[in-house]
Amino acid sequence: MAKRAPILPDNYNPVGERLRRISEPFSPVVVPGENVIALPTPESSPVTEAVPGPALRERELIPDIPTGQELKTVSVRFRCALNERKKWHELTRELTGDHNNLSHFIRAALLLVENSQGQLQRLAPDIQRFQKPATNDPLGLTLYEQRLAQLLYDAIKAAGRPKG
Repeated sequence: MAKRAPILPDNYNPVGERLRRISEPFSPVVVPGENVIALPTPESSPVTEAVPGPALRERELIPDIPTGQELKTVSVRFRCALNERKKWHELTRELTGDHNNLSHFIRAALLLVENSQGQLQRLAPDIQRFQKPATNDPLGLTLYEQRLAQLLYDAIKAAGRPKG
């Protein structure tokens, strides 16, 4: 019986190959015989630019959203009480049905803060007037965070829905 020829190269690394493909910039594949539509670009005057036709519409870039796949390898840490951590994990588990969504909720909350940056800039003098209490003053910290939450709420409410 004849041996089969190998399909993959000897030094093929599927994880490394996938990471390499993810980290490469997006380059649309042009299908031969496909119509190319011309659109003006912001950098130039109305000069024709190649835009993929209907076959690639589902792969078009969405504005204001990063197009490259960025690996989430950096963590942001903050201190909280064990019962707060349990409460937040339980809340996200109840809402989503999954136990590993707290980071997604925190990222979404920070997206709301980013969206309301203009309103927060107007409230910056009020925020800066708050005196952060000592770390060993739990009541003072609670009141400080409550006042900050009220200002954040006002700014987020005034900003409206996030774009995108």
